[in-house]
Amino acid sequence: MFETIADFFGGLSNGEMWAGALICAVCAGLVALWMERYQGWRRISWSEVYNGPINKHINNQPPAGMWEIQWQGRRISEGSLVMLDVRNSGVQTLEPEHFVSPLTFTFPGRKVVHFKVRDANEPLVAALRPQVPAPSDTEPADDTGSGVRQATVRTAGQQTDTITLPVFTLNRHESFRLLVLLEDDGAGSLITSGGTLKGGRIKRTVGRARRRWATAIGVMLVASLGLGTGVYANNESLKLDATCSQARRLTVTGSTAFSPLAHQVKEAYEEQCPETDVVLEANGSSEGLKELRSNTATETIAMVDTVAGQEPEKGLDAHNVGVIVFAVVANQSLAQDLGPGQSLWDRGLTQGQLGQIFAGDGFRDEDGRLSESPVAVVRADGSGTRDAFEARVTGEEGTTSAPRCTDGSTGVCSVRSTMELLDYVNRTENAIGYAEADALPFFPNVRTVPINGTPRPRRTSSTATTPSGRPRSSTPARARPA
Repeated sequence: MFETIADFFGGLSNGEMWAGALICAVCAGLVALWMERYQGWRRISWSEVYNGPINKHINNQPPAGMWEIQWQGRRISEGSLVMLDVRNSGVQTLEPEHFVSPLTFTFPGRKVVHFKVRDANEPLVAALRPQVPAPSDTEPADDTGSGVRQATVRTAGQQTDTITLPVFTLNRHESFRLLVLLEDDGAGSLITSGGTLKGGRIKRTVGRARRRWATAIGVMLVASLGLGTGVYANNESLKLDATCSQARRLTVTGSTAFSPLAHQVKEAYEEQCPETDVVLEANGSSEGLKELRSNTATETIAMVDTVAGQEPEKGLDAHNVGVIVFAVVANQSLAQDLGPGQSLWDRGLTQGQLGQIFAGDGFRDEDGRLSESPVAVVRADGSGTRDAFEARVTGEEGTTSAPRCTDGSTGVCSVRSTMELLDYVNRTENAIGYAEADALPFFPNVRTVPINGTPRPRRTSSTATTPSGRPRSSTPARARPA
């Protein structure tokens, strides 16, 4: 894993590294801004649990069964009850020194009669215990004598509408509730808060659900940005980074199976090196090697399909550039439908049975899995794919030349390229062959056939070969060993 990470960063240029570092810094800044602006390192959130009248008069008439509410001998006729949930929703424990100004709650148009703290630990209840103003014609209220600064109400003229809480300590995720008795004059049920926190804020919420959604959306945005940055950096690291050849013309010849990728490399190389013309000739591995041997003085690269680990021909310099996945393929009409675990697509064929089919000896189908005798489609003489298939699958050192495939072919016939083979198998009933597995989605009538009961396709190594001992130009592809 660490080697993979090291290889990835090693493939980045200095500019890409700086761009990645800049993007990471911007992402970190956005996360910090989001935490500061929308989540807050220090944050008090509060919400209404209940806010409603106790004895609501209708047309200035008291309702039937009206409760009698009194406070210190004074009757409260238009009473209302409010319950507030106050929570530390930040990421730090709140301490008294974090308050620039204390937390307040204001109830415009209503008079605060009294309040109590509920659902809190005893130290917090003691710290927030309200100070009750004594009536003018009675003795002063008992002094607690504890030295604790108590909560008070603020009077604006004759209207007492605000609770001011002393600074307090509140741990992370800890909360308490304020139960407030109000005397309502019909002005409404509005509640506002005040106070200031250092590096944080005090915010009204509508419950935890919205906070969770906001957090989830923020995390998704950061994750998406990080994923996009990673994909971008990975794509940038895989871009062509070749040294342009001094030659005006480069010839890439050989394997037809590797030619689709070679065509992409050709276009990318010519875009980066406009002074060089790349000629692509997909004519088979043997033809590619033959042209390379006869043009050792020119800039020629032969694409050859070989078995992984095979030693290159003496005098040539071979470089593994990729792995192509091949599979035994057949027209979907070839198999009988015998139920689960019985058809050709489930059990497949053995290497011995494949050897019989591609040698033209026929195949005794004792289980009745084939609808008709198969037409074996092979690559033409000189194909590296055919050589690898015969060496690894059928066990043949080499078969006799097969005639070109036509609409009425039987037995064994040949085609010149991988795409031609797939096209023939796709439109010919009972045809069977071998081809590049990645191209199968483009041929709807073609299915893979398991070998020895294993559906995993065989792998063939593709090699770019140049004359040995000569300075070679940079291969116009990022090499990945097979």
